[in-house]
Amino acid sequence: MEVYFLALLTAFIWGFVPFLEKVGLSSVEPTAAYVVRCTGVMLGAVIIMFTQSPFSAISKMGFKSISFLILAGLLAGFVAQVVFYKALKTGEVSRIIPITCCYPLFTFILGWMFLGEEVTLSRVIGMFLVLGGIFLLK
Repeated sequence: MEVYFLALLTAFIWGFVPFLEKVGLSSVEPTAAYVVRCTGVMLGAVIIMFTQSPFSAISKMGFKSISFLILAGLLAGFVAQVVFYKALKTGEVSRIIPITCCYPLFTFILGWMFLGEEVTLSRVIGMFLVLGGIFLLK
């Protein structure tokens, strides 16, 4: 049950943060806002470094894991975030967020193509519902 509470808490935070970002973007350029937002991420990383000391676990990581995680951070934490801020700056938050949250569709397709994950009827229906929601918001 704890895992569902944590997932719901994550969803709430991810739903609340774009509201803060939209308000914060009202008088600044998206790239400047991104730089300021990154200070919050860095603060979080410093807190983790001093409270949980992850260095021994990091030193045991292989090159492949480190490379993929750095690439993920670069793509999601930098490229997508800057693009997202540009969309959020000019668009309606109630339209932008549902569209940007269709990423499970892409994860589903990539998981099927490259990881051999199972395609089931319920998953396909779910993906069509995601596409239908995006179409309705457009």
